[in-house]
Amino acid sequence: MKTLILSFLKIFFRNPRTIFFVIFLPAGIFLTAVLLDLEGVIRFTGGFSYKDFLQSGIIALALMQTGIYTVAYTLIDYRRTRILKRLAVTPLSAGRLLAAQIISRFLIACLQVSALLILGKVFFGTTVKGLLYLPIFIFLGSTIFLDFGFLIASVARDYEEAAPYTALIGLPLIILGDVFFPIKNLPPGLVTIADFLPLKPLASTIRHFLLGGRSPDLARDILVLLVWFVVLTLVSQYIFAKKVYK
Repeated sequence: MKTLILSFLKIFFRNPRTIFFVIFLPAGIFLTAVLLDLEGVIRFTGGFSYKDFLQSGIIALALMQTGIYTVAYTLIDYRRTRILKRLAVTPLSAGRLLAAQIISRFLIACLQVSALLILGKVFFGTTVKGLLYLPIFIFLGSTIFLDFGFLIASVARDYEEAAPYTALIGLPLIILGDVFFPIKNLPPGLVTIADFLPLKPLASTIRHFLLGGRSPDLARDILVLLVWFVVLTLVSQYIFAKKVYK
C-alpha cells in the first residue's frame, strides 16, 4: 500500500497539467474573485468579510475539482492504456487500489488547502482561527468527490464521454455550493436542495472551523457529509470493481 501511494504521488508531481488544475487554478480563481471585488455586486452581508467567506468556498471547490475532474480522467487514462487490466490480474484488490488513490489525493489536498490558506493570509489578511479539525473535513470532502470521480471513470469509456458527466455533476454543485455567494439569497426551494448536496455542507463546515463562528446547522452539515461519504464509498467501490477492475 505504501509503495502504491508513493507511486501515485510521483505520478501526480510529474504531471504539470495536473499540478496546474489542482494547485494553481484554485489559487487563480481565488485571486480573481477577490480582485474583482464581488462583495458589493452580490450584496454580501455576512458576519465576516467576503474574503473570509470566499476562501472557505474556494477550498471546498478545490477539493471538488480534484476529485471529480482529475481522478476521473486519470482512471480513464489508466483504463484506456490497460493499466487497470494489468493490475487486476495481480493480488491487488480494487478496494486497496482506490484506498491508495484516496490517501494520496488526501495528502495532495492538504497541500492544496495549505497553499490557499497561506495565499489568503499573506495577501488578503483572511481569518484563520481553527485548524484542528480541518484535516478531518478535508479527508471527508476529498473522499466524497473522489468517489464521484471513481463512478464517472467506471461508466465513461473515454474523455469525451466523461466530460458531460463531470459537467452534469460539477456545475449544479458550484451554483448551489455556497462558494462565490451565500445561497440564502436564492429561492427557498434551491436552498433546501443545496443543504443536502455535498459541496454546500462542506463549504459551511470548513467556514465554521476556520472562522470560529457558531453555525446552527453544523450538526446537520456534518451528518450530510457522513451520509454521502458512506454511501458513495460503498457504491463507487462496488461499481468500480464490477465494471472496470476485472
